Amino acid sequence: MHTRRFAISLWIIPSLFFGLWVGVAAAQTAGNDIQALYRADDVFAQETALVSFGPRVAGSPAELAAAEYIADEMLSFGLEVETQMFGIDYFEELSPPVMERIAPSPKVYAAGIDFATMTYSGPGDVTAVVQAVDLMIPPTGGSTSGCEAADFAGFPAGKIALIQRGTCTFAQKAQNAEAAGAVGVIIFNEGNSPDRTGLLLGTLGGPVVGIPVVGTTFALGAELYSFPPGTVTVHMDVDTISEPRTSQNVIGTLVGTQPAQGIVYIGGHYDSVSVSPGANDDASGVAAVLEAARVLAQKGHRTKATIKFIAFGAEETGLDGSLYYVTENLDEVSTKGLGMINLDMIAVGNTLQIGNIGYGLPGTGGNQLRDYTQQKATAMGMAWESFTAGANSDHTYFEQAGVPAVFITQRDDPNYHTPNDTLDKIQVDTLEANGELAAATMYDWAKNPVLRAKKAAKIKKVHVYHDKVRTIE
Repeated sequence: MHTRRFAISLWIIPSLFFGLWVGVAAAQTAGNDIQALYRADDVFAQETALVSFGPRVAGSPAELAAAEYIADEMLSFGLEVETQMFGIDYFEELSPPVMERIAPSPKVYAAGIDFATMTYSGPGDVTAVVQAVDLMIPPTGGSTSGCEAADFAGFPAGKIALIQRGTCTFAQKAQNAEAAGAVGVIIFNEGNSPDRTGLLLGTLGGPVVGIPVVGTTFALGAELYSFPPGTVTVHMDVDTISEPRTSQNVIGTLVGTQPAQGIVYIGGHYDSVSVSPGANDDASGVAAVLEAARVLAQKGHRTKATIKFIAFGAEETGLDGSLYYVTENLDEVSTKGLGMINLDMIAVGNTLQIGNIGYGLPGTGGNQLRDYTQQKATAMGMAWESFTAGANSDHTYFEQAGVPAVFITQRDDPNYHTPNDTLDKIQVDTLEANGELAAATMYDWAKNPVLRAKKAAKIKKVHVYHDKVRTIE
């Protein structure tokens, strides 16, 4: 009997060890191989496909074709896919803009470097004298140039208004100028801080004026102002169209094993400006979202929370796609939203930036996901810097609705909103690394939200095992 029991014990013990080993191996396979599965070739192939449609202007056939491609890819990964249509004010620049100083000392300015057409600018080919409007040069504080009708008292009709950025919207400045009889508007950067000196890329938010409106560098505005009043003549030629059209969001859903625990969102915008192929802005972000969907939809990576992968349309026209999604799904977003990861321009530049708007006010999203993503990046051996994001990309309305949000971007891209935003500028290793960061962070955030919330106050440090951040209590 003893011998027999001993023989059985010898058989049981290795079997137990084998079972434990199999369990550990299975756990590691389920949770620790996101980096291995997330492939540079695949994410770059997605980006290549998106760029092949050409400039994906919101409301254009190219944007619609890109949306159909995205939906087909999401379906192929096994996601539940919805296309959400919404109306927009379509805007397109039909030809490269022209801006040149006729007198004194003729000078041609470079589009995309010195100046750029503002989104929803009216069309026009005008040559006129430039009239300064309540400028602050040198800048000593916040400019209010052009914000009030009184700024245009005595403005001679038929001139081009030279206006400084600051205080109110570009639309308000342009509308006041048009009402005063201006035939064109030049809005130059404010110049009162390092981030307000470069090329001003702006939107009027809709077709609110019928005259050409461009944004410029602070240096160009100061140069025009430096000449004696009434002596500067500028030629502007802006060829644009604005009309009602339709855009769409593409939403791929991976239903969680315990969907009552909430929803984690990851998104990027697939539209581009008319003058650009939009390789980095933002085919890079959408390609990373698609690769994250492919990886996380695989067996062994299911999370308790639901994950929604969203390709937003019409971001370039004023965040129309993300605004529509949050507005139409406000109850879902505000009551079930656990976090939102926004990827915009993630593949060009030397500096990874991780931030959010950071309202820090009751009812807003807070900084939990931003802080966790920063810890995650450190754990993955990535150099990064924190920054305060503007309300200028698709995280904005999620954060305002109370969802913890993080904006992942790479800086700086000298080809932003230019014809040179092409595939050959993409840093494929950077694209892969930033996409892996987003996918792994999302997986952690959605995996077990209730347990994560319980442990949040006890986290002492975060480190990486393969690609997985683990909390050490």
